[in-house]
Amino acid sequence: MICSRNYLLALTVVPFMVSVGWAADFPTRPVTIIVPAAAGGGGDTTTRILARSIEQEMGWTVSIINQGQGGGVVGLTSMVNAEPDGYTVGLLFPYAGYKYTGQADFAGADFSPMANFNGDSSSLVTSASSPFETLADALDAIKAEPSKYKIHCSGGCGSVWDVPVAGMMMDYGIDVEKITWIPGQGAATGLQELASGGVDFQTVSLPEASGLISAGLVRPLGVLSPEPVPGFEDVPLAGEVMGHPVDGGTWRALGGPAGVSDDIIKAWEDAAQKAVQSDSFKNAMKTANFGVKWMPTEDLAVLMKSHEEDTARVMAALGYSK
Repeated sequence: MICSRNYLLALTVVPFMVSVGWAADFPTRPVTIIVPAAAGGGGDTTTRILARSIEQEMGWTVSIINQGQGGGVVGLTSMVNAEPDGYTVGLLFPYAGYKYTGQADFAGADFSPMANFNGDSSSLVTSASSPFETLADALDAIKAEPSKYKIHCSGGCGSVWDVPVAGMMMDYGIDVEKITWIPGQGAATGLQELASGGVDFQTVSLPEASGLISAGLVRPLGVLSPEPVPGFEDVPLAGEVMGHPVDGGTWRALGGPAGVSDDIIKAWEDAAQKAVQSDSFKNAMKTANFGVKWMPTEDLAVLMKSHEEDTARVMAALGYSK
């Protein structure tokens, strides 16, 4: 009887010890973060800042792989198809719109949420040569002739920046389905097209557009934030035109494929939290004018669910649900 009890104890204790030991030892080799965007944009910049801080705080070796093709679909697909061992994770951002454009059918169940580290407001920008000086001027013109205008989405349409702007336009009485929405491989390439006159407007974060704003090549018309954005206090708030505060934008998080074990998710969550709380991360994000928005795993999962619901409403208005 004593031997039997000891045997049962071994069966219950040993697996627990192995699991804890595996998590404590993770990682034993370099890890990879896939960025579903081209180099130079906000997703790439903020992820690289986070990766550097993780290396400094945790001693991990982190590699970044940019896969911006298909407006980010290629990178997200690589994340979903990765081995769920925690060694290949990626940048998660508003993804639900791909379903309605027929590019992909991502859902929260395809990912293992880990931690959110950044949040920024969307804005509507135009070229320096544009005749539109204010957000009200632009919205009135688009409302009068929506089919006349092209708006670059920065990434895949129905995603990061354009859904909040489309929602604002809906509230302004604009038939957003008649606008031509142009997908791209990230903010950087879209801004070049905007500056050259290839599109009329672009939905993008102010930090991503800051270089061309400073160069006088593009001009921000308004930002979807209830209060001035640090570093861009002169950019008008969309709420001034809408008559009520407007809050819309993106979130950026780490996630892996479905099936990553809880202990490995926890290891990534802890690493991200230490990085986000570090002075090096805060200073680098402040210098680049990106917002810091921390969310642990559980809160990120709630955010992702809300994002899918909000996107469904806007995409129906855009005609993608027909």
